[in-house]
Amino acid sequence: MYRIGELGDCFLLRFTNGQEKTHVLIDCGSYWNKTTSKARLNQIAADIKTQIAGDKLDVIVGTHQHNDHLSGFLHAEQIFKKQVKPEQIWLSWLDDPENKKARKIGKDYNNFLTNLRHVSKELNKTFFVGGEKTKKRVNSLLGFFGVTPNDRFNAKTNKLPADVPARAREILQKMGRKKPEYLSPGDIFNLPGITGGAVKVYVLGPPKKEDHLYKKEPRKDETFDHHLAAKGATAENLLHAMKKLTGKTKAKNSDEPFPFDEPYFNSRNLNSVESVYKRDRWRQIELDWINQAEQLALWLDGFTNNSSLVLAFEIVKTGKVLLFAADAQAGNWRSWREIKWKKKPADFNWLTLMNNTVLYKTGHHGSHNSTLAEGLNNMTHEDLVVMIPTEKSDPMVNFGKGWQMPAVNLYKELKKRSKNRIIRMDDGFSKAKAWKNLPKQPVKNKLYWEYEVRE
Repeated sequence: MYRIGELGDCFLLRFTNGQEKTHVLIDCGSYWNKTTSKARLNQIAADIKTQIAGDKLDVIVGTHQHNDHLSGFLHAEQIFKKQVKPEQIWLSWLDDPENKKARKIGKDYNNFLTNLRHVSKELNKTFFVGGEKTKKRVNSLLGFFGVTPNDRFNAKTNKLPADVPARAREILQKMGRKKPEYLSPGDIFNLPGITGGAVKVYVLGPPKKEDHLYKKEPRKDETFDHHLAAKGATAENLLHAMKKLTGKTKAKNSDEPFPFDEPYFNSRNLNSVESVYKRDRWRQIELDWINQAEQLALWLDGFTNNSSLVLAFEIVKTGKVLLFAADAQAGNWRSWREIKWKKKPADFNWLTLMNNTVLYKTGHHGSHNSTLAEGLNNMTHEDLVVMIPTEKSDPMVNFGKGWQMPAVNLYKELKKRSKNRIIRMDDGFSKAKAWKNLPKQPVKNKLYWEYEVRE
């Protein structure tokens, strides 16, 4: 687990079987795009080259389009392309350009993100006073998509630059020696480079059913497109109203957002009422709807997390499982219950994988909504170790109520389940007597924390 020094994810896995060796890199990114962020990611990329030591990097996994997971593939592009030279890239079915459903979702997703960027741009104008909390939260949430302050404040055209994770995904799609693989829930295959099926890979997410992908029960006639379109229309209407308030768009009759500006309100009888209304700011309600911007940004952030590619690696001889949940939220987890695993016994299901998990990379840096209780309650293996890629010095880690990473109650349960065998990106490995029960102890390095799972 690489030590990003900021909110981020980067995991290098090395599987060995006799003389055979396979390297898998899962994500590489930081929430921030500062000069120091880029320098750290380049340092990490260079170390990855050192770690594979003349061998090949067999796989890079890009889990989902958030800055804190993919930005390194943009900022350290030259190292990955010219020095590391990965064999293959694994992405989710949502990234497949030949998947019709995925293309449609992607188009609406990008339109929605574009609208939110413009909403943020309007929010940051001096006209919208009193909405500092909303501005801060919307801007911070857009940071997960790599939308920088320059994109928000200084854009000279209506078409804002592509977000960092989207550009990183495009780079990944062209980076591997082989064509990228787009994985779907229910896929099972042998890990490349390890013969005899000694290590198997299970794909759990992202879900294909919209009630899981969007975390709510849809109407029978509702599709992916309808759901995204509804959210997108709300974003467009919000942006349109904000532009009216700033005078960029001329209002038409009843579309005018202010209560006293309709033509039929221009009456002497209303003058005294209007003057009292506008005199005391606490009386005014017309800007309250701007808080919708925060809800829209949270919805898009949650949807992106829920679109995470989730992988479980099984050491077949012992059945031990390494679970990498990316930022999967509740809907993603719920969908695992319905997966029909091919060529597996009838009693095999997602809980079998949970029961045998000996290494759990926590979902979304330990957020409360990214580890399903049923899943954690079934992580009953006596060797369970938990890795949490969190950085307490990063302001995003304590971003408002419910955003603590790790969440207090979840953290207590993770400690309980693992007998306090916790490895945090910021603090390293905990002091626990239970470490002595494992064949290998964690190792500290200035760039990473290392842990070895023995067969």
